[in-house]
Amino acid sequence: MKRKYIIVLLWCLWACLLIVATICINNHINNKRYKLYTELKESVADLFDGQDGELLDGFFFKCYSDEPVRNYKLIDIPQRPTGIDVLLDSRKTENWLNSYSNLVSLYELNWKCDHYPCQYDDGWNIGRICHGYDDDDIIKTSVLFPYQVGFVKNEKNTNYSIEEAVDNAFVFYSTDTNSQFTDRFREWSYYGIWSKIFDCCNLYYVIVENKEYNGWLIGDPIDYTETNSSIPWGSTTEEWEEWEKTMEAEKQARRLSPINVGGMTNGCYRVFIATTQEKHYKIRENEWAVKEDRNKLLIWWGLGLTLLFFSVIMPLMFIERKSKKRKSETLYQRLCRLCNPKEFMQNYDKVRVDKANTIYQSLMNTNPDDKETLMEIQDVAVSELGVTLIDMEEVKELKEKVNPKRFLNPYNAEKVALANELYAILSKEGLTYNEFIEVEERAKTLL
Repeated sequence: MKRKYIIVLLWCLWACLLIVATICINNHINNKRYKLYTELKESVADLFDGQDGELLDGFFFKCYSDEPVRNYKLIDIPQRPTGIDVLLDSRKTENWLNSYSNLVSLYELNWKCDHYPCQYDDGWNIGRICHGYDDDDIIKTSVLFPYQVGFVKNEKNTNYSIEEAVDNAFVFYSTDTNSQFTDRFREWSYYGIWSKIFDCCNLYYVIVENKEYNGWLIGDPIDYTETNSSIPWGSTTEEWEEWEKTMEAEKQARRLSPINVGGMTNGCYRVFIATTQEKHYKIRENEWAVKEDRNKLLIWWGLGLTLLFFSVIMPLMFIERKSKKRKSETLYQRLCRLCNPKEFMQNYDKVRVDKANTIYQSLMNTNPDDKETLMEIQDVAVSELGVTLIDMEEVKELKEKVNPKRFLNPYNAEKVALANELYAILSKEGLTYNEFIEVEERAKTLL
């Protein structure tokens, strides 16, 4: 195969391998993404094996406890619902009877601050963490905390302090078998389980808060005032717009407010428990890490393949360029190159250097178009210096051009005869440069 075709083939192979490498790298990255994503999900799921419960799902962890209850205040006991409230929601009466009907005093704990629950001011917090299974909801978390303490009139005249009531409530929820989630209360700290969750993250995937899912609309909010939801007919456009803004603000407040989830009572007091709205966490792909990993592989593989092929292609291109240059040489140029005294300096030979110097001097004084003189100088160069003006690669290429087989299909008798004659000349021993030039000129009629 000709060298130039080999070079073209190598360039094509290089381009194809770059494309194949890109496809393989993308497949590798996608497989790695799937593997790391699956590992993260399975690792998180293992942390919550057996989490499902009848009432509240997930596990429960101590955020803090045994902290002093501070800054509580006496508040009014809510009045029994009447009128339209009862008609709209009959459960309000039932909830009031279960929660407030037998209370003689009610205290609110100091949980209202910039963020709730207000840490270390309400006695204890219990964090709930649930495995959500869905990509955008893989972790759900909320915090349970006491927010009110009510005392019941009792015949035994047993006196409890607010601090004792709150502490006993924590013991009940964390250890008492009558608690609805004692069997899923874990001794790990709330922050310890989060550390284990974040340890499941990897190079490509992390767990982050999904604020689009945060909050809910179910339950009884404990920290917002319901506004009048009706507006008289015939109101102006401005009044309607103001009413809509008020309703939207109420909806937002209800969505963000903690909700009541019952309480703990022992006949002498009742500790009211609330839970914060759920926070949701999702799996997020680190796109920059995936892109960086992919680009690094593409660069290294592309650079490696390019250097490998360039180490092969560039020498071939240099040789091909040199060969083309020699093919385009005139007899004068070829003699100047072959008879230059420097060609005989590497393996120094004084006699040949002297002869080459004489011949080279003659060339410098000869007109490049003087074919007769150049032929004489050629004969001297061949006989005295032993140089070979015929390039065997050129002979090989010329033999391919004048091969009689090329003119058998379609058959051309004249061209076959001429090709056969020229091919015989090129195949004989002792081919001279003049004969080669003659064949080269006559071969032009075959093309």
